[in-house]
Amino acid sequence: MVEPKAFLRVFAALTPLFLAGCGGDMDPIATATTQAPAHSVMTPSGASPRPATLAVTQLDAPEPLKSKFLALFNADAAKQDIALTDTAGARYLARGYLSAYPTDGGARLTYVWDIYDNKAHRAQRLNDEVAIKGASPDPWSLVDAASLASLAQRSADEVAAYLSNTPEALAAAQTPSRALSYAPIR
Repeated sequence: MVEPKAFLRVFAALTPLFLAGCGGDMDPIATATTQAPAHSVMTPSGASPRPATLAVTQLDAPEPLKSKFLALFNADAAKQDIALTDTAGARYLARGYLSAYPTDGGARLTYVWDIYDNKAHRAQRLNDEVAIKGASPDPWSLVDAASLASLAQRSADEVAAYLSNTPEALAAAQTPSRALSYAPIR
């Protein structure tokens, strides 16, 4: 017999993975067959992520946490020089999932970003989590402003690191800037 708490922990932890291939206008065959690491720490290339424009097409999370997280993520993305745009102007599309699941002594708040190229092929999966202390049968009730802000910042940092390693960002970094020189007027 499986203990109900253990079942809930496993279910909550695996829900983002189940949802990753669901819905939207993405091709489920392409999503299922694309090999992307389940978790990796991205190292920024040093190039600006700006040329690799991004549109967030979906974020699964309960309201009002969804709106708060997106506002925090958008602010952190701007600080990281991520060019957020609409789907028509984006080179990359992001589908996100937030989950909270109970742990001993609190909860874990997690994000998963599936990053797709503009042909709907998953290019990368990014994920991370923060620990939240407290006691409640509902892990979402433990999510506070600090944990949400921390997760949004980690999320934006990792998305920026990934986008800085894309062909668009690396090519733009290799293009010499055209410095304007002016001759003094006499």
